[in-house]
Amino acid sequence: MSTLRLFPGIGLLTAVLLFTQSPVLRAADATLALDLGSGVKLDLVLIPTGGFMQGSPASEPERGADEAQRFVHLSKEYYIGKTAVTRAQWERFAAETGYRTEAESGPSGGFGWDGKALTQRKEFTWRNPGFPQDGSHPVTIITYPDAEAFCKWLTKKTGRKISLPTETQWEYACRAGATTAWHSESDDPAASNEVAWHKGNAGNATHPAASTKANGWGLHIGGNVAEWCQDWYAPYENGPLTDPLQTNQNLSDKPRRVLRGGSWNRDAKNTRSAARFRADPQSRNADIGFRIVAATVVTPVAAPASDAPLLPRSQPSASTSPDSSPGTPSPSAPDGGHAGSAPEKPGTWVDALIGFVCCLGFPLAILGGLIYFIVKKTTASAKSAAAYGAAGTTAKAMADALSKPSVMRGMPKLRIVDDGFWMLLDVLPNTDIDYLFRPRGGMEARGTISYQPGPEGHFVYTGVRPESVRVVSAGGVPMDDVFTGGSSSSSPDNRLDDDNRPPRYPSAY
Repeated sequence: MSTLRLFPGIGLLTAVLLFTQSPVLRAADATLALDLGSGVKLDLVLIPTGGFMQGSPASEPERGADEAQRFVHLSKEYYIGKTAVTRAQWERFAAETGYRTEAESGPSGGFGWDGKALTQRKEFTWRNPGFPQDGSHPVTIITYPDAEAFCKWLTKKTGRKISLPTETQWEYACRAGATTAWHSESDDPAASNEVAWHKGNAGNATHPAASTKANGWGLHIGGNVAEWCQDWYAPYENGPLTDPLQTNQNLSDKPRRVLRGGSWNRDAKNTRSAARFRADPQSRNADIGFRIVAATVVTPVAAPASDAPLLPRSQPSASTSPDSSPGTPSPSAPDGGHAGSAPEKPGTWVDALIGFVCCLGFPLAILGGLIYFIVKKTTASAKSAAAYGAAGTTAKAMADALSKPSVMRGMPKLRIVDDGFWMLLDVLPNTDIDYLFRPRGGMEARGTISYQPGPEGHFVYTGVRPESVRVVSAGGVPMDDVFTGGSSSSSPDNRLDDDNRPPRYPSAY
Protein backbone atom coordinates (compact mmCIF):
# COMPACT_ATOMS: atom_id res chain seq x y z
CA MET A 1 0.00 0.00 0.00
CA SER A 2 2.83 2.41 0.76
CA THR A 3 4.19 1.87 -2.75
CA LEU A 4 0.78 2.51 -4.27
CA ARG A 5 0.39 5.66 -2.21
CA LEU A 6 3.81 6.88 -3.40
CA PHE A 7 2.82 6.58 -7.08
CA PRO A 8 0.35 9.48 -7.13
CA GLY A 9 3.00 11.98 -6.06
CA ILE A 10 5.53 10.76 -8.62
CA GLY A 11 2.87 10.44 -11.30
CA LEU A 12 1.50 13.91 -10.68
CA LEU A 13 4.98 15.43 -10.87
CA THR A 14 5.67 13.51 -14.09
CA ALA A 15 2.38 14.65 -15.59
CA VAL A 16 3.18 18.27 -14.80
CA LEU A 17 6.65 17.96 -16.32
CA LEU A 18 5.31 16.27 -19.44
CA PHE A 19 2.64 18.94 -19.87
CA THR A 20 4.98 21.88 -19.42
CA GLN A 21 7.85 20.50 -21.52
CA SER A 22 6.06 18.75 -24.36
CA PRO A 23 5.71 20.80 -27.55
CA VAL A 24 2.67 18.70 -28.42
CA LEU A 25 0.72 19.35 -25.24
CA ARG A 26 1.70 22.95 -24.65
CA ALA A 27 -0.15 25.52 -26.73
CA ALA A 28 1.91 28.38 -28.12
CA ASP A 29 1.35 31.79 -26.57
CA ALA A 30 -0.30 34.46 -28.71
CA THR A 31 2.78 36.68 -28.45
CA LEU A 32 6.46 36.11 -27.80
CA ALA A 33 9.16 38.49 -26.58
CA LEU A 34 12.75 37.43 -27.28
CA ASP A 35 15.37 38.84 -24.92
CA LEU A 36 18.34 40.13 -26.92
CA GLY A 37 20.19 41.30 -23.82
CA SER A 38 20.90 44.74 -22.31
CA GLY A 39 17.19 45.39 -21.99
CA VAL A 40 16.46 45.00 -25.72
CA LYS A 41 13.46 42.86 -26.69
CA LEU A 42 12.11 41.63 -30.00
CA ASP A 43 8.32 41.13 -30.08
CA LEU A 44 6.65 38.51 -32.25
CA VAL A 45 3.04 37.53 -32.95
CA LEU A 46 1.70 33.99 -33.39
CA ILE A 47 0.31 33.33 -36.88
CA PRO A 48 -2.26 30.50 -37.10
CA THR A 49 -2.34 27.72 -39.65
CA GLY A 50 -4.70 28.22 -42.56
CA GLY A 51 -5.12 28.78 -46.27
CA PHE A 52 -5.44 31.85 -48.46
CA MET A 53 -5.37 33.04 -52.04
CA GLN A 54 -1.84 34.29 -52.69
CA GLY A 55 -1.32 36.92 -55.38
CA SER A 56 -3.79 39.45 -56.73
CA PRO A 57 -6.93 39.22 -58.88
CA ALA A 58 -6.77 40.46 -62.46
CA SER A 59 -9.08 43.31 -61.47
CA GLU A 60 -6.69 44.78 -58.89
CA PRO A 61 -5.39 48.18 -60.11
CA GLU A 62 -1.66 48.42 -60.86
CA ARG A 63 -1.01 44.77 -60.10
CA GLY A 64 2.16 43.13 -61.35
CA ALA A 65 2.27 40.50 -64.07
CA ASP A 66 3.99 38.13 -61.62
CA GLU A 67 1.12 38.12 -59.11
CA ALA A 68 -0.94 35.27 -60.58
CA GLN A 69 -3.27 33.92 -57.92
CA ARG A 70 -2.89 30.47 -56.38
CA PHE A 71 -4.34 28.82 -53.29
CA VAL A 72 -1.77 28.09 -50.59
CA HIS A 73 -2.10 26.27 -47.27
CA LEU A 74 0.26 26.86 -44.35
CA SER A 75 0.33 23.73 -42.23
CA LYS A 76 2.23 25.03 -39.19
CA GLU A 77 1.85 27.92 -36.80
CA TYR A 78 4.78 30.33 -36.65
CA TYR A 79 5.82 33.52 -34.94
CA ILE A 80 6.65 36.57 -37.03
CA GLY A 81 8.18 39.85 -35.96
CA LYS A 82 5.65 42.50 -34.99
CA THR A 83 7.82 44.96 -36.92
CA ALA A 84 10.87 44.85 -39.13
CA VAL A 85 14.10 44.41 -37.17
CA THR A 86 15.04 47.79 -35.70
CA ARG A 87 18.33 49.61 -35.40
CA ALA A 88 18.36 49.00 -31.64
CA GLN A 89 17.92 45.25 -32.16
CA TRP A 90 20.60 45.12 -34.86
CA GLU A 91 22.94 47.22 -32.73
CA ARG A 92 22.58 44.68 -29.91
CA PHE A 93 23.58 41.90 -32.33
CA ALA A 94 26.56 43.85 -33.66
CA ALA A 95 27.73 44.78 -30.16
CA GLU A 96 27.59 41.21 -28.87
CA THR A 97 29.20 39.54 -31.88
CA GLY A 98 31.41 42.20 -33.45
CA TYR A 99 29.66 41.50 -36.75
CA ARG A 100 30.37 43.88 -39.63
CA THR A 101 27.89 44.10 -42.47
CA GLU A 102 28.95 43.62 -46.07
CA ALA A 103 28.63 47.37 -46.60
CA GLU A 104 30.95 48.00 -43.62
CA SER A 105 33.55 45.42 -44.58
CA GLY A 106 33.48 46.02 -48.35
CA PRO A 107 35.57 48.66 -50.12
CA SER A 108 32.67 50.64 -51.59
CA GLY A 109 30.02 50.91 -48.85
CA GLY A 110 26.29 50.82 -49.43
CA PHE A 111 23.68 52.81 -51.33
CA GLY A 112 22.51 55.63 -49.06
CA TRP A 113 20.40 58.72 -49.63
CA ASP A 114 22.39 61.69 -50.95
CA GLY A 115 19.42 64.06 -50.93
CA LYS A 116 18.31 63.18 -54.45
CA ALA A 117 18.76 59.45 -54.96
CA LEU A 118 20.36 56.30 -53.56
CA THR A 119 24.09 56.62 -54.19
CA GLN A 120 26.93 54.29 -53.31
CA ARG A 121 29.52 55.70 -50.93
CA LYS A 122 31.94 54.19 -48.47
CA GLU A 123 30.35 56.04 -45.54
CA PHE A 124 26.87 54.66 -46.21
CA THR A 125 26.20 51.72 -43.86
CA TRP A 126 23.44 50.78 -41.41
CA ARG A 127 24.94 53.33 -39.03
CA ASN A 128 24.54 56.10 -41.63
CA PRO A 129 21.91 55.50 -44.33
CA GLY A 130 21.93 59.17 -45.37
CA PHE A 131 19.01 60.30 -43.21
CA PRO A 132 18.44 60.56 -39.43
CA GLN A 133 17.37 57.44 -37.55
CA ASP A 134 17.00 56.34 -33.95
CA GLY A 135 16.72 52.91 -32.38
CA SER A 136 13.01 52.59 -33.20
CA HIS A 137 13.56 52.84 -36.97
CA PRO A 138 14.04 49.72 -39.10
CA VAL A 139 17.68 48.89 -39.77
CA THR A 140 18.68 49.34 -43.44
CA ILE A 141 21.57 48.64 -45.83
CA ILE A 142 21.36 44.98 -44.83
CA THR A 143 22.18 42.28 -47.39
CA TYR A 144 20.58 38.84 -47.43
CA PRO A 145 23.71 37.25 -45.86
CA ASP A 146 23.69 39.98 -43.19
CA ALA A 147 20.09 39.10 -42.31
CA GLU A 148 20.96 35.40 -42.21
CA ALA A 149 23.80 36.11 -39.78
CA PHE A 150 21.36 37.84 -37.41
CA CYS A 151 19.02 34.83 -37.59
CA LYS A 152 21.83 32.37 -36.81
CA TRP A 153 22.93 34.44 -33.82
CA LEU A 154 19.41 34.66 -32.45
CA THR A 155 18.85 30.92 -32.97
CA LYS A 156 21.89 30.16 -30.82
CA LYS A 157 20.92 32.76 -28.26
CA THR A 158 17.32 31.63 -27.78
CA GLY A 159 17.42 27.92 -28.63
CA ARG A 160 14.54 28.60 -31.01
CA LYS A 161 14.80 28.25 -34.79
CA ILE A 162 14.92 31.77 -36.26
CA SER A 163 14.86 32.48 -39.99
CA LEU A 164 13.63 34.86 -42.63
CA PRO A 165 10.01 34.31 -43.68
CA THR A 166 9.12 32.50 -46.85
CA GLU A 167 7.34 34.64 -49.40
CA THR A 168 4.10 32.82 -48.60
CA GLN A 169 4.51 33.27 -44.83
CA TRP A 170 5.11 36.99 -45.39
CA GLU A 171 2.00 37.59 -47.52
CA TYR A 172 -0.24 35.40 -45.35
CA ALA A 173 0.81 37.33 -42.24
CA CYS A 174 0.52 40.68 -44.03
CA ARG A 175 -3.02 40.04 -45.24
CA ALA A 176 -4.27 38.78 -41.86
CA GLY A 177 -7.34 37.45 -43.63
CA ALA A 178 -7.86 40.48 -45.90
CA THR A 179 -8.44 39.93 -49.61
CA THR A 180 -8.07 43.56 -50.66
CA ALA A 181 -5.03 45.28 -52.14
CA TRP A 182 -3.96 46.58 -48.73
CA HIS A 183 -4.51 44.85 -45.40
CA SER A 184 -6.62 47.82 -44.31
CA GLU A 185 -9.54 46.11 -46.10
CA SER A 186 -9.43 48.61 -48.97
CA ASP A 187 -8.47 48.73 -52.64
CA ASP A 188 -8.24 52.52 -52.62
CA PRO A 189 -4.61 53.72 -53.00
CA ALA A 190 -5.37 56.41 -50.43
CA ALA A 191 -5.75 53.61 -47.87
CA SER A 192 -2.02 52.96 -48.13
CA ASN A 193 -1.26 56.18 -46.26
CA GLU A 194 -2.35 54.80 -42.90
CA VAL A 195 -0.73 51.37 -43.21
CA ALA A 196 2.55 52.02 -45.08
CA TRP A 197 5.34 54.56 -45.50
CA HIS A 198 6.02 55.05 -49.21
CA LYS A 199 7.33 57.63 -51.65
CA GLY A 200 4.18 59.70 -51.40
CA ASN A 201 4.19 60.19 -47.63
CA ALA A 202 7.56 59.20 -46.14
CA GLY A 203 9.62 62.29 -46.97
CA ASN A 204 12.68 60.40 -48.28
CA ALA A 205 13.45 58.57 -45.03
CA THR A 206 12.38 55.72 -42.78
CA HIS A 207 10.04 56.17 -39.82
CA PRO A 208 9.67 54.25 -36.53
CA ALA A 209 8.92 50.62 -37.32
CA ALA A 210 5.69 50.62 -35.30
CA SER A 211 4.39 54.00 -36.49
CA THR A 212 1.81 52.73 -39.00
CA LYS A 213 -1.61 51.25 -38.31
CA ALA A 214 -1.32 47.56 -37.43
CA ASN A 215 -3.11 44.91 -39.46
CA GLY A 216 -5.75 42.52 -38.11
CA TRP A 217 -3.13 40.35 -36.42
CA GLY A 218 -1.27 43.22 -34.80
CA LEU A 219 1.61 43.52 -37.29
CA HIS A 220 3.10 46.76 -38.58
CA ILE A 221 3.89 45.47 -42.05
CA GLY A 222 4.22 46.95 -45.54
CA GLY A 223 6.18 50.03 -46.56
CA ASN A 224 9.09 51.72 -44.72
CA VAL A 225 11.67 49.12 -45.82
CA ALA A 226 11.50 46.24 -48.28
CA GLU A 227 12.00 42.94 -46.45
CA TRP A 228 14.06 39.93 -47.48
CA CYS A 229 12.31 36.56 -47.92
CA GLN A 230 13.86 33.09 -48.18
CA ASP A 231 12.62 32.38 -51.70
CA TRP A 232 14.54 32.79 -54.92
CA TYR A 233 12.48 34.92 -57.26
CA ALA A 234 10.57 32.97 -59.92
CA PRO A 235 7.12 32.84 -61.50
CA TYR A 236 4.64 31.24 -59.14
CA GLU A 237 3.99 27.52 -59.40
CA ASN A 238 0.33 26.69 -59.90
CA GLY A 239 -1.66 25.89 -56.79
CA PRO A 240 -2.98 24.49 -54.63
CA LEU A 241 0.25 24.14 -52.67
CA THR A 242 1.25 23.53 -49.05
CA ASP A 243 4.11 25.50 -47.46
CA PRO A 244 5.78 26.44 -50.78
CA LEU A 245 9.40 27.63 -50.85
CA GLN A 246 11.24 28.36 -54.09
CA THR A 247 14.76 26.91 -53.81
CA ASN A 248 15.73 26.95 -57.50
CA GLN A 249 17.70 30.12 -58.22
CA ASN A 250 17.69 29.71 -61.99
CA LEU A 251 14.03 30.29 -62.87
CA SER A 252 14.35 34.04 -63.46
CA ASP A 253 16.48 36.20 -65.74
CA LYS A 254 19.23 35.92 -63.10
CA PRO A 255 19.38 34.65 -59.50
CA ARG A 256 17.75 37.09 -57.11
CA ARG A 257 16.00 36.82 -53.74
CA VAL A 258 12.45 37.97 -53.11
CA LEU A 259 11.75 41.28 -51.36
CA ARG A 260 8.31 42.15 -50.02
CA GLY A 261 6.50 45.20 -48.70
CA GLY A 262 7.68 48.13 -50.79
CA SER A 263 9.57 50.97 -49.09
CA TRP A 264 9.83 54.68 -48.35
CA ASN A 265 11.56 55.05 -51.73
CA ARG A 266 8.85 53.32 -53.80
CA ASP A 267 5.35 54.21 -54.97
CA ALA A 268 2.25 53.35 -52.97
CA LYS A 269 1.33 50.53 -55.36
CA ASN A 270 4.48 48.70 -54.28
CA THR A 271 3.17 48.43 -50.70
CA ARG A 272 0.20 46.26 -51.73
CA SER A 273 0.04 42.89 -49.97
CA ALA A 274 0.63 40.96 -53.22
CA ALA A 275 3.39 43.16 -54.69
CA ARG A 276 6.60 41.22 -55.44
CA PHE A 277 10.16 42.46 -55.90
CA ARG A 278 13.58 40.93 -56.38
CA ALA A 279 17.21 41.82 -55.75
CA ASP A 280 20.70 40.40 -55.81
CA PRO A 281 21.25 38.88 -52.34
CA GLN A 282 24.14 41.30 -51.81
CA SER A 283 22.10 44.41 -52.54
CA ARG A 284 22.82 46.95 -49.81
CA ASN A 285 20.31 49.77 -50.09
CA ALA A 286 18.96 52.25 -47.57
CA ASP A 287 15.44 50.99 -48.29
CA ILE A 288 16.12 47.29 -47.58
CA GLY A 289 15.66 45.65 -44.19
CA PHE A 290 14.19 42.40 -42.88
CA ARG A 291 11.77 40.73 -40.48
CA ILE A 292 12.19 37.38 -38.73
CA VAL A 293 10.04 34.34 -38.10
CA ALA A 294 10.50 31.97 -35.15
CA ALA A 295 9.49 28.39 -34.41
CA THR A 296 6.73 27.87 -31.87
CA VAL A 297 8.83 25.43 -29.82
CA VAL A 298 12.27 25.69 -28.30
CA THR A 299 14.78 23.19 -29.63
CA PRO A 300 17.18 22.01 -26.90
CA VAL A 301 20.68 23.29 -27.66
CA ALA A 302 23.91 23.24 -25.69
CA ALA A 303 24.25 26.52 -23.85
CA PRO A 304 27.46 28.48 -24.57
CA ALA A 305 30.02 28.44 -21.77
CA SER A 306 29.76 32.21 -21.48
CA ASP A 307 28.16 35.23 -23.09
CA ALA A 308 31.07 35.40 -25.55
CA PRO A 309 30.16 36.52 -29.10
CA LEU A 310 28.80 33.78 -31.34
CA LEU A 311 29.57 35.41 -34.69
CA PRO A 312 31.79 35.92 -36.51
CA ARG A 313 34.57 34.98 -34.08
CA SER A 314 35.70 31.38 -33.72
CA GLN A 315 34.45 29.36 -30.77
CA PRO A 316 36.32 26.96 -28.49
CA SER A 317 35.24 23.35 -28.61
CA ALA A 318 32.26 22.50 -26.45
CA SER A 319 33.14 21.19 -23.00
CA THR A 320 31.69 17.94 -21.75
CA SER A 321 32.72 18.54 -18.17
CA PRO A 322 29.79 18.32 -15.77
CA ASP A 323 31.13 21.45 -14.07
CA SER A 324 30.71 23.55 -17.23
CA SER A 325 26.95 23.84 -16.88
CA PRO A 326 24.67 23.98 -13.89
CA GLY A 327 23.14 20.70 -12.83
CA THR A 328 19.43 20.09 -12.56
CA PRO A 329 18.41 19.36 -8.98
CA SER A 330 16.33 16.26 -8.47
CA PRO A 331 13.43 16.35 -6.05
CA SER A 332 14.31 14.77 -2.72
CA ALA A 333 11.97 12.31 -1.07
CA PRO A 334 9.75 13.85 1.61
CA ASP A 335 10.38 12.90 5.20
CA GLY A 336 6.99 11.26 5.36
CA GLY A 337 8.23 8.59 2.97
CA HIS A 338 10.75 7.16 5.43
CA ALA A 339 10.03 4.23 7.75
CA GLY A 340 8.75 5.24 11.12
CA SER A 341 7.05 8.38 9.88
CA ALA A 342 3.52 9.40 10.72
CA PRO A 343 0.73 7.52 8.93
CA GLU A 344 0.00 8.81 5.44
CA LYS A 345 -3.39 9.86 4.13
CA PRO A 346 -4.70 7.18 1.81
CA GLY A 347 -4.68 8.27 -1.82
CA THR A 348 -7.97 8.80 -3.64
CA TRP A 349 -8.98 6.80 -6.68
CA VAL A 350 -8.10 9.85 -8.82
CA ASP A 351 -4.54 9.84 -7.44
CA ALA A 352 -4.24 6.15 -8.11
CA LEU A 353 -5.51 6.58 -11.68
CA ILE A 354 -3.05 9.42 -12.36
CA GLY A 355 -0.21 7.37 -10.95
CA PHE A 356 -1.17 4.34 -12.99
CA VAL A 357 -1.44 6.29 -16.27
CA CYS A 358 1.80 8.20 -15.73
CA CYS A 359 3.77 5.14 -14.68
CA LEU A 360 2.38 3.23 -17.65
CA GLY A 361 3.54 6.13 -19.82
CA PHE A 362 7.24 5.48 -19.11
CA PRO A 363 7.42 1.95 -20.61
CA LEU A 364 5.17 3.05 -23.47
CA ALA A 365 7.46 5.99 -24.20
CA ILE A 366 10.51 3.70 -24.17
CA LEU A 367 8.73 1.18 -26.41
CA GLY A 368 7.67 3.96 -28.78
CA GLY A 369 11.22 5.27 -28.93
CA LEU A 370 12.57 1.81 -29.82
CA ILE A 371 9.95 1.38 -32.55
CA TYR A 372 10.76 4.84 -33.95
CA PHE A 373 14.50 4.03 -33.93
CA ILE A 374 13.97 0.72 -35.75
CA VAL A 375 11.65 2.28 -38.36
CA LYS A 376 14.03 5.20 -38.90
CA LYS A 377 17.03 2.90 -39.40
CA THR A 378 15.05 0.67 -41.76
CA THR A 379 13.81 3.66 -43.76
CA ALA A 380 17.30 5.17 -43.91
CA SER A 381 18.71 1.89 -45.21
CA ALA A 382 16.00 1.69 -47.85
CA LYS A 383 16.61 5.29 -48.91
CA SER A 384 20.34 4.67 -49.05
CA ALA A 385 19.82 1.65 -51.27
CA ALA A 386 17.43 3.58 -53.48
CA ALA A 387 19.85 6.47 -53.73
CA TYR A 388 22.67 4.08 -54.61
CA GLY A 389 20.53 2.54 -57.33
CA ALA A 390 19.48 5.95 -58.60
CA ALA A 391 23.10 7.07 -58.71
CA GLY A 392 23.98 4.03 -60.78
CA THR A 393 21.07 4.68 -63.12
CA THR A 394 22.09 8.33 -63.48
CA ALA A 395 25.70 7.42 -64.25
CA LYS A 396 24.61 4.86 -66.84
CA ALA A 397 22.20 7.33 -68.48
CA MET A 398 24.92 9.94 -68.61
CA ALA A 399 27.42 7.53 -70.10
CA ASP A 400 24.87 6.48 -72.74
CA ALA A 401 24.14 10.12 -73.53
CA LEU A 402 27.82 10.95 -73.87
CA SER A 403 28.45 7.99 -76.15
CA LYS A 404 25.94 9.38 -78.67
CA PRO A 405 26.18 12.55 -80.75
CA SER A 406 24.66 15.37 -78.74
CA VAL A 407 21.77 17.24 -80.28
CA MET A 408 23.22 20.39 -78.70
CA ARG A 409 26.75 20.07 -80.02
CA GLY A 410 27.78 23.09 -82.05
CA MET A 411 25.29 25.32 -80.23
CA PRO A 412 26.35 27.89 -77.60
CA LYS A 413 26.13 26.33 -74.17
CA LEU A 414 27.96 28.98 -72.18
CA ARG A 415 26.93 32.62 -71.99
CA ILE A 416 29.24 34.98 -70.12
CA VAL A 417 27.75 38.02 -68.40
CA ASP A 418 29.18 40.79 -66.23
CA ASP A 419 29.02 38.91 -62.92
CA GLY A 420 29.21 35.24 -63.95
CA PHE A 421 28.06 32.88 -66.67
CA TRP A 422 25.13 30.72 -67.73
CA MET A 423 25.60 27.07 -68.69
CA LEU A 424 23.02 25.04 -70.60
CA LEU A 425 24.08 21.40 -70.81
CA ASP A 426 22.48 18.20 -72.08
CA VAL A 427 22.89 16.38 -68.77
CA LEU A 428 20.41 15.36 -66.09
CA PRO A 429 19.39 17.78 -63.31
CA ASN A 430 21.36 17.47 -60.04
CA THR A 431 24.44 16.27 -61.91
CA ASP A 432 27.68 17.54 -60.35
CA ILE A 433 29.44 19.84 -62.82
CA ASP A 434 33.13 20.75 -62.46
CA TYR A 435 34.19 23.93 -64.23
CA LEU A 436 37.13 26.30 -64.62
CA PHE A 437 36.93 30.04 -65.23
CA ARG A 438 39.49 32.79 -65.61
CA PRO A 439 38.60 36.35 -64.56
CA ARG A 440 40.00 39.07 -66.78
CA GLY A 441 43.68 39.45 -65.93
CA GLY A 442 43.43 36.89 -63.10
CA MET A 443 44.32 33.31 -62.26
CA GLU A 444 42.17 30.39 -63.32
CA ALA A 445 39.73 29.20 -60.62
CA ARG A 446 37.85 25.93 -60.21
CA GLY A 447 34.32 25.30 -58.95
CA THR A 448 31.63 22.64 -58.67
CA ILE A 449 27.85 23.04 -58.80
CA SER A 450 24.85 20.71 -58.71
CA TYR A 451 23.19 21.36 -62.07
CA GLN A 452 19.68 22.82 -61.61
CA PRO A 453 18.70 24.39 -64.94
CA GLY A 454 15.96 26.91 -65.56
CA PRO A 455 14.78 28.18 -68.96
CA GLU A 456 18.18 29.76 -69.62
CA GLY A 457 20.25 27.06 -67.94
CA HIS A 458 22.15 27.28 -64.65
CA PHE A 459 23.71 30.57 -63.55
CA VAL A 460 27.11 30.54 -61.84
CA TYR A 461 27.99 33.71 -59.94
CA THR A 462 31.67 34.75 -60.06
CA GLY A 463 31.42 38.41 -59.02
CA VAL A 464 33.33 39.60 -62.11
CA ARG A 465 33.10 39.00 -65.84
CA PRO A 466 35.04 35.82 -66.73
CA GLU A 467 37.48 35.93 -69.60
CA SER A 468 36.98 32.24 -70.33
CA VAL A 469 34.99 29.30 -68.99
CA ARG A 470 35.48 25.54 -69.39
CA VAL A 471 33.20 22.75 -68.23
CA VAL A 472 35.63 20.04 -67.16
CA SER A 473 33.36 17.15 -66.21
CA ALA A 474 29.76 16.17 -65.55
CA GLY A 475 29.07 13.47 -63.00
CA GLY A 476 32.74 12.52 -63.12
CA VAL A 477 32.70 12.05 -66.91
CA PRO A 478 35.31 14.25 -68.67
CA MET A 479 33.73 16.84 -70.94
CA ASP A 480 36.56 19.34 -71.32
CA ASP A 481 36.91 18.74 -75.04
CA VAL A 482 33.24 19.48 -75.70
CA PHE A 483 32.15 22.46 -73.63
CA THR A 484 34.19 25.62 -73.91
CA GLY A 485 33.34 29.28 -73.92
CA GLY A 486 35.07 32.64 -74.00
CA SER A 487 34.48 36.33 -73.55
CA SER A 488 33.09 36.48 -77.07
CA SER A 489 29.89 34.82 -75.83
CA SER A 490 26.67 36.66 -76.45
CA SER A 491 25.64 39.48 -74.14
CA PRO A 492 22.71 38.97 -71.75
CA ASP A 493 19.20 40.00 -72.66
CA ASN A 494 18.47 42.90 -70.32
CA ARG A 495 14.79 43.33 -71.11
CA LEU A 496 13.83 41.79 -67.77
CA ASP A 497 16.72 43.25 -65.79
CA ASP A 498 15.45 45.95 -63.46
CA ASP A 499 18.80 46.48 -61.76
CA ASN A 500 20.54 49.63 -63.02
CA ARG A 501 23.41 49.70 -60.53
CA PRO A 502 26.82 48.01 -60.66
CA PRO A 503 26.32 44.21 -60.71
CA ARG A 504 27.93 43.71 -57.29
CA TYR A 505 25.70 46.28 -55.61
CA PRO A 506 22.42 46.40 -57.57
CA SER A 507 19.31 48.32 -56.60
CA ALA A 508 16.47 46.60 -54.82
CA TYR A 509 14.02 46.64 -57.68
